[in-house]
Amino acid sequence: MLSRTAEGLFWLGRYIERADNVARFVEAGRRFDAMAGASGDDGNEWEAVLIAAGSRQTFPGDITKATAEDAIPFMVADPDNPSSVQSCFAMARANARAQRGAISSDAWEAVNTAWRAAQNITPLECTPRYLARTLERMRTFTSLFRGALAATMLRDESLSFLRLGQFVERADATARLLDVKYHVLLPDDHPVGSAKDQLQWNTLLRAAGARSAYRWVYRKPVEHRLVIDLLLLNKRSPRSYQFCLNELCAYLGTLHAGGSASQGSLELATQMRESLAADDVDAIVAHGLHEYLTNRIVGCNRLAAAISTDFGFAPILAADVQVQTL
Repeated sequence: MLSRTAEGLFWLGRYIERADNVARFVEAGRRFDAMAGASGDDGNEWEAVLIAAGSRQTFPGDITKATAEDAIPFMVADPDNPSSVQSCFAMARANARAQRGAISSDAWEAVNTAWRAAQNITPLECTPRYLARTLERMRTFTSLFRGALAATMLRDESLSFLRLGQFVERADATARLLDVKYHVLLPDDHPVGSAKDQLQWNTLLRAAGARSAYRWVYRKPVEHRLVIDLLLLNKRSPRSYQFCLNELCAYLGTLHAGGSASQGSLELATQMRESLAADDVDAIVAHGLHEYLTNRIVGCNRLAAAISTDFGFAPILAADVQVQTL
């Protein structure tokens, strides 16, 4: 397969997944904002969400004073924001169009339909009354795309590169979503284990689409340690960092078996998987969850860069994170 085709498919997978994840960040912000309003807290929910979404440098204003009225349109339907839901679908469609012959008709239709709907999002649809419905529609489009891949794509290199993009992006977003809660939102007067702390973790699970999975796996009230375990270490949860690394190793192994000149990305993914498998929740919390998550986000960027090197893609830009040393 030509490098430009592989790169286009990789980024198609990333942009579709990013659209879904940005919608989830906004959903988390919407719920946290509602909780803060109900309790009378003067929190920094939207600053946390914008930083987690990688918009520290692109938000047009003082991010420390961001409000729902500023952040929601910017993250959902601002064409000048490269990480908005609308922009992600536009870039996904551009990559799908360029590689039209490498994807199925159903996958193309799913991308094209999502793009048309995102282009027509109105300011009214970003208001509190309609926002939940808008976000649900956008996530439905990403689900339709994944379903089209599962049902109609050949199990070949094209699908492998799409899946690489999908799982690199999802691993990164899962770490960022966890960081929204732990690093920024919990005030000093609401300690870990308090009623508000539990409610925030529950809200985070809902935003991640993992509330039902949590109930099924643990069968007990929400605890921060178990949420961390589910979203980072659980091998069966499709949203977990561990699950994403397992999938990345599998697809990279298949691609490198075809004779790639360099196997740096497979070696790095394997190292990351083994490192994560050796961790437990107590060690993660003792190390400092924010610092741990920052290193995992940086790891995703390094893995994306290694994939680009192995398969001849353009360079990958660094994430909007500050590197911490383990």
